[in-house]
Amino acid sequence: MIRFNKPTIDKKDLESVLYCMINDDLNSGEYLKTFSAELAKRIHLSNVAVFNAYFHSFESIFHLLQSQPGDEVILPSFARYGILRCIEKCRLVPVLVDVEDDSFLPSFEEVKRKITRRTRCIIISQLFGIPYEISAYKEFGVSLIEDVDGSLDSMVNEKRVGSFGDFVTMNFNDFSILTTGTGGMVASQDKRLKMMIRSFRDDQAWVDCLMSDFNASLGISQMKKLEQNIASRKKIAEYYDSAVFASNSQLIGRAEGKELSFSSYVVKTQTPFHECAGFFKKFGIPVHKGIEKPLHSYLGEDVKRFSRTEELYNSLVAFPIYPTLSKEDIEKIVKGIRAVL
Repeated sequence: MIRFNKPTIDKKDLESVLYCMINDDLNSGEYLKTFSAELAKRIHLSNVAVFNAYFHSFESIFHLLQSQPGDEVILPSFARYGILRCIEKCRLVPVLVDVEDDSFLPSFEEVKRKITRRTRCIIISQLFGIPYEISAYKEFGVSLIEDVDGSLDSMVNEKRVGSFGDFVTMNFNDFSILTTGTGGMVASQDKRLKMMIRSFRDDQAWVDCLMSDFNASLGISQMKKLEQNIASRKKIAEYYDSAVFASNSQLIGRAEGKELSFSSYVVKTQTPFHECAGFFKKFGIPVHKGIEKPLHSYLGEDVKRFSRTEELYNSLVAFPIYPTLSKEDIEKIVKGIRAVL
């Protein structure tokens, strides 16, 4: 059976981690400094903080924005549950909006209507390695948080993902295109983040939140092969594309001027997900939904307000795509796409 996801961990990754352990570099130290510096160069932002949990990335931003309990955060319902959990743990109020037609972006008009004096920020995720130009959302006069999600190194109109938000976040879990096992990042040109990073050495509470050198050593090794990782994903995506283009299905977010990184490969089908999943299972191909559940489902909000989100949730199918997929597995998935879609 083909695995749906498999982190790209190789011998060099293991050597990097082992060398760190041999030298007893397990706390937050030189490896973390190096990893942070490499990330800063990659995303072209001077201030980068790397934490042992994704939650702390948002916690630090909300702290810098001087958010108070009851303040509001606007985000699309089609987003990762982890972000909603961060908002709620910080005692802020998630304000959900629907997405645009055939897009992963939040409805611009809905965002406009939802802005209030208590709105502290807007969060937009660059999902599945599919980049979007999101600068327009800055016109509302509140901070824009750009979650890189799986779109590290992707570009739109020659602008790199991570260049649009006032603050940029990223998760390093095992589904990420760049994994350290766990952890998260916040980056910005904002001087407030620079001052916060400087204060870490004097605040034990924040020091305890930083990523360990143990995890950072894996991140450093992963960074060295990121381009090769993405190139492999692009090559696999070309095979999948040839099959999808011959079907009645749709590739969301594809447009000229975009360079995708393919952290995931998602297809909008005309067949409900549960039926597609059953058909692909017969071929020995695991498929997932784009996201586990839309956020309005967790909050018990009226599904009628999120018709486009519901449509995406019920029709989007994610396929395995990672560098260690064998040629036989890729061919099997392509045949499955041709037969089912």
